[in-house]
Amino acid sequence: MAASPEYPLFREALGRHLASLQGLSGVQAFLREGDGLWQEAARFGKIDEARMMPTLDAYTPDGGGAVEAIAGAQNAWAAHYMVGGAGLDLVLMLRLDGVAPADLQSQLTLVETRVGWLLVAALSDRSAQLGAVAIGTEVGSQILLDAATARNRRQLADQWVARLEKALTPDLIAVTWLKGDKPKLQALSGGGMVDRNSEARSQIEALADHAVRARAPQIIDVVDAEPDDKLPTATDDQLPDPKEQILLEDAMARIRVLGGTRGLSLPVYGGDDPKAVIVCIWADDTLAGDIHPESADLLTQVLSTSLSIQARAFPSLWRRVGNWLWAIIRGVFGPTVWRLKLFLLLATCLIVALALWPSQFQPTFSARIEAQDRRVVSAPYDGFLAEAPFQLGDRIQPGEVIVALEDSDLVLQLAETQSELSEVASEVQAARAQRDSARVQSLEAQSRQIQVRLDLLQRQLDLARFEAEAPAVVVGGDAWRRVGGRVRLGEPLLELAAPDGFRVLVFIDEDWVADLDADAAGTLLLTAHPGAPIEVTLSNITSDPQLRDGVNTFTAWMDIEEQPDVVLLDGMRGVVRVDGGETSMLGAYTRGAARWLRRTLWRWS
Repeated sequence: MAASPEYPLFREALGRHLASLQGLSGVQAFLREGDGLWQEAARFGKIDEARMMPTLDAYTPDGGGAVEAIAGAQNAWAAHYMVGGAGLDLVLMLRLDGVAPADLQSQLTLVETRVGWLLVAALSDRSAQLGAVAIGTEVGSQILLDAATARNRRQLADQWVARLEKALTPDLIAVTWLKGDKPKLQALSGGGMVDRNSEARSQIEALADHAVRARAPQIIDVVDAEPDDKLPTATDDQLPDPKEQILLEDAMARIRVLGGTRGLSLPVYGGDDPKAVIVCIWADDTLAGDIHPESADLLTQVLSTSLSIQARAFPSLWRRVGNWLWAIIRGVFGPTVWRLKLFLLLATCLIVALALWPSQFQPTFSARIEAQDRRVVSAPYDGFLAEAPFQLGDRIQPGEVIVALEDSDLVLQLAETQSELSEVASEVQAARAQRDSARVQSLEAQSRQIQVRLDLLQRQLDLARFEAEAPAVVVGGDAWRRVGGRVRLGEPLLELAAPDGFRVLVFIDEDWVADLDADAAGTLLLTAHPGAPIEVTLSNITSDPQLRDGVNTFTAWMDIEEQPDVVLLDGMRGVVRVDGGETSMLGAYTRGAARWLRRTLWRWS
């Protein structure tokens, strides 16, 4: 039959005490411990699923029995009996067919007289289960204590065999390890030798494979238990799955080949995957009856934990190599003199190697693109801004209007001044005709003043529209925002620069100012163009100190060697790596510490 029932004595007592009940066509028994959930302990014959939950919900410890007729059937009755015992509650649900109402009372009385014996059997089963769990706990503690001393899995398998052989007393116990998906026999009880190819080995590995597929402990009894002919047989929907039945029959056949009547297979997991399977075989069924699912599950968990403990205590080869290297490092730093000398020797060799390894100083600094040869477009006179079509970053072509001021007032004033000048010229002619020299001189002086004012107005009118004479880029100003507003004479409107007139402004740490050559080469990498490095050359270092991120820096200018393919805009930021000259690997990585040490020693001297 399949896995051992949880209440075997109860099932046996149920069949024995109710077998003589007249007309019994189905019985279902439920047990509950304390306030836990109801558990089906036995089922035979026809069962009415619809009556199950209402009956269990209506349970009371002293409910006794009840019976009602089944609708649509003649002389068919549904009965139940409820009773509470010492730690266990029992509910019996029965179906009686072909029982006359006159005989019903006697049959129910017979059930009531048998309930006490059924409850005693259930309590006996429960006591056996608790004892099995206690045994599993004791064996488990010994297995866990031994796991840390097993240097390899073969020793761990021998420990499992020894502990389980003493606790379960099987006639055969075997440990198989899974290599890939196939179990391979590793150890046998009694110190038996593992043959490479044998019939017993094949049967044991097949039983282990059966447990791996089931992914649960398998307790298998090969003694065929025929159903009680005095009780109805199970209905078709209660029959086991044909596939599971085939696997079960195969496992039973293999246990018979090994000379056993009962078998136990315990899969051992490492994480989510099975790593080993333990197979136990009993030649008789006297001791195997003490094995219960609770103890099997507990042993499975304990064995999985012991496998993890052994793996941590004795890791794999690579882990051992790492531990060995770490032990060497710890040994070098030990307190003994020879270890200290060994450490100093290794450190000296490392320092010499680094001092002979050629390298270069390549410090990095923050940088920014700056426009060169800037031009400022200012307001030529007080007035109103009429046009400003370009914004920051726009490119201006020659002949395009950059800014334009409102000139209608200038045109009007220019016309009035020209008219005034014409009138004065006419008066001069009249004064000369009258030979009035004093008036002629006065009018000529007035004419010269008007001419100066006329020239000024003409100059302002010429400057009202500022056109580009060469290609330019807008790099400053805000004229496009002030169109229609009033501007004052000399007020800056836009700032222009040549498109190819960009340089790099670098902020060099004070610590590197004296160590960089005047024409040192470098590489600029802009944030906007991370995939296009630009070759630059140091032009000069200014005397303008700035405090940046807590470090005193000096601004320096670097020229761009060749115009890059990318678009450069004023204000772009990036990082410059400057070639600081030849050095060694030791000097490159200890420069800062060496300079700090020299300054500290000089301060103390």
